[in-house]
Amino acid sequence: MQELNRIVVKIMLVLAAILVSPVALAMEKDIFNWWEIAACPEENIEVEGTVRFQSQDIGGGWVFQAFWSGQGWGHTSGTQYNLQGKWMEVAKETPPFIFIWNDHFQLIGKGNAPNYRLANKVKIIVDANGEVRVEFEESPWPCPAIDFDMWQ
Repeated sequence: MQELNRIVVKIMLVLAAILVSPVALAMEKDIFNWWEIAACPEENIEVEGTVRFQSQDIGGGWVFQAFWSGQGWGHTSGTQYNLQGKWMEVAKETPPFIFIWNDHFQLIGKGNAPNYRLANKVKIIVDANGEVRVEFEESPWPCPAIDFDMWQ
């Protein structure tokens, strides 16, 4: 368990360093285009859309969010889909240190097409004594990306 705690703390520190870097902060309220092919159970689904990034210093921490939207189609059926998603990171930089990663995505099929949902949450708390507590809530995402690109 102690080894897991060390790994989690290292991951948390790397993510925090990346997300408070000038590059991440420069993305505040920027909009990017994206494209993805997702391997869903019935067929591959191609989706394209936009993502809006924004960040905010909350005094002693920060919030970083990405809002995803797009439209897609099934490769074999031609079925239409809408995608909505959001992921958010929140960090509190004073003891107890807290890092939260929260994902919510929906690939919504039109007509008789299936819907897919993803919801994940990871909460890492490091108390004043350095003790680490990790909480996970997740639902499996049945449509992993097999190809992806993003551009401004």
